[in-house]
Formats: sequence, C-alpha cells, structure tokens
Amino acid sequence: MPPVFPAAEYGRRLAGLRATLKAQELDAVIVHTPENVCYLSGHATPGYYTYQCLIVTADGEAALLMRETETVNAAETTYFDRVTGFPDSADPVAATVRLLAELAPGARTVGVEARSWFLPPEPFLKLGGLLKAAGAEVTHIDDVLAAARLLKSPLEIEQIRNAARATNAGMAAAAAAAVPGASERAVAAAAFGGLISAGSEYFGMEPFVASGPRAGTIHASWTDRVIQADEPVLLEMSATTGRYNAPLMHTVWTGTLTGEAAAMAPACLAARDAALAHVVPGGSPAAAHAACKQAIADAGLAHTYRKRSGYSVGIAFAPDWGEGHLLSLGENEQRVFAPGMVVHVVPTLRIKDTAGIGFSATVLLTEDGHEVLTSCDTGAEL
Repeated sequence: MPPVFPAAEYGRRLAGLRATLKAQELDAVIVHTPENVCYLSGHATPGYYTYQCLIVTADGEAALLMRETETVNAAETTYFDRVTGFPDSADPVAATVRLLAELAPGARTVGVEARSWFLPPEPFLKLGGLLKAAGAEVTHIDDVLAAARLLKSPLEIEQIRNAARATNAGMAAAAAAAVPGASERAVAAAAFGGLISAGSEYFGMEPFVASGPRAGTIHASWTDRVIQADEPVLLEMSATTGRYNAPLMHTVWTGTLTGEAAAMAPACLAARDAALAHVVPGGSPAAAHAACKQAIADAGLAHTYRKRSGYSVGIAFAPDWGEGHLLSLGENEQRVFAPGMVVHVVPTLRIKDTAGIGFSATVLLTEDGHEVLTSCDTGAEL
C-alpha cells in the first residue's frame, strides 16, 4: 500500500518534531508507539506486536528499525530511504542503540516514550540502561508527540471524513439487522460487512453489539443471544481508513422501551446534546463532561453513569480506536478545544443486567463551532 499522504505532509510533521528537539536541546528521539510511528513516517503494519521504532535526529536524519520481514512493508508505506531490519534472532534494543550511534554519533540527550503500550518494562529499562552506558541522558517525550497529533491537518481530516462515511454505513447495516428474532452474531456480521464494503481497513477495535440486559455491561460484544421485541440493542463501532478512525455509538429497538430503559434513552440524548454545546473553540472538555453528567443527573439517572464523556480520535491501531491519552472529556482536562481537533462525544447509561443506552457523535472542531461527522438514520431513536 503506498503512503497515505504526500511526502510533504510527513516532511512537515518531521520538521515540527525536529524544531522541538532543537528547542529542548535533544539530539534525537526514539519513537515506539505504533500511532506515533505512523504519524511521523506513514509506516502501518499489523505486525507492530513485535519490536519496531523510529529514530529522528535534530540534524535531519531519520530511520525506521524493525524485523527484516517487515522492511518490505515499510518500503511501500513510507518515503524513507533508511529502513533497517534485524533478524528474529537479534536483540532489537541493542540494534536500536547501534542505529542511533550511526545516525547521531555522540548523542548526549535522547528522548524516549515512557508510556508506549508496545515498549514493555524489560526492553524500556534495557534501552535506558544502554543509552546511559553510551553517555546519553534520557528524557521523556510523550507529551510533545501527543501535542503534535491533537490538531489534525486538512489531509488528516479528509481521512477522518472517509472513516466517518464507512462508520455510518456499517452502523446503518447493523441497525437494519438488529430486529427481533435476529441474533447478535448476525448483527455483528452485518456491521463488519457494512464497514468493510464502505472502505474500512482492519479495525482499531471490533464492533460492539449487545442486546437487552447484556447492554448493561460495558464493552460487551456479540453472542448468539436472540434479540427480543421492546428491548434496546446497543451498537458501537468505528471504521478505519488510512489508520484514521471515526467512532459512533447508537441504540436501536423494535417496539416500545419500558421501565428504566425508557427513561435512559431521552436522558442519554439530552446528555449528548448538552456536552456538544461546549464542543466549540475555546470551550472546555471538563465543562462538556460536567454538562453531560448534569443532564443525566437531572433525569434522576446519575447512578447509571460512571465514565468520561468523550475523547480525541485520529490514528489508531488495536487495541483501541481512540486517542484518550491525548485529550479526554473529563474532570481533570485542563486544555481547551481548538479548531482541527476531532472528538468522540459518547455518553452511555448502563444498569447491570438491565439495560444499556448510548448515543454518540464524532465531531470536528471548526473555526466557529463543530461539525458532526457520524450519524445513523436507520432504526428507532427518540
């Protein structure tokens, strides 16, 4: 697969990182998180479960390091001239330090990620030890990389729009299939078909399908349970295009909701809209979360809500489709919304063994407000 973006897009991103390195007096940075590697180079592979890294120096050198068998993939998905492979029998951490010595001889300050899911404690500690033994001071650069990804470029937004269109198609297919007498498995199959037919690549996370009382458990996905009349079916999914994501949660039902589920549905919609009112440039994610919670509390359902109210979305690999570590709609978020951010606003009300109701929207922050990118026009909704 050729690179998702023109060379100039990756050049801009690398130039921004190098400017930061010089400003912080860093000689080089070693990047391990698959999303950050993809953001800076274009390299995308399901093989990120094995060791890979990207080295960028302040003076202009950059190289990818990975298993030898993955180098063909990197040559296709990036513009990099320097792609180095190591045999499966080699020590990848030692290979990283050797490559760094070639790219930045005598490097004295090196940035590494301390919060990468795919650099476990053993290789992380070994890398730090080898760098120190080589005379380099190690500093953490996670926040710098996160800040660069938070504001999306026009080309990134185009990819997210593509993902949103595919998500909407997958959700519409799943909603149409979620009728009494159908199994959750059949609904999931419809979701997969709709997502992939509309252009999705392999997902950051699988679709979620949970009907009736099963929807009261977070992250419950399909079983062979048969959907009944008058009960909600909670659906959540995200297509992925160019590794960019646009999630959507939606609830459908056939018949009439009763009991707590009947009260949860309008409360959830009100909570989503209350949060969205704050998703504007200069708005506060913490205020959006507070408004979401207040709408639910006003409906007497505060006990059904125990989570954040949304998160940033963009590049993702499994096991997640979100960028919650970049920005979340929660009590402790101090940053403000700005044009170019993309967030998934996703209130979900759940009562264990009873019901779950969720309505969400992935939205793009614009200069004067926001644009909703995801929706479902099939199925019942208040």
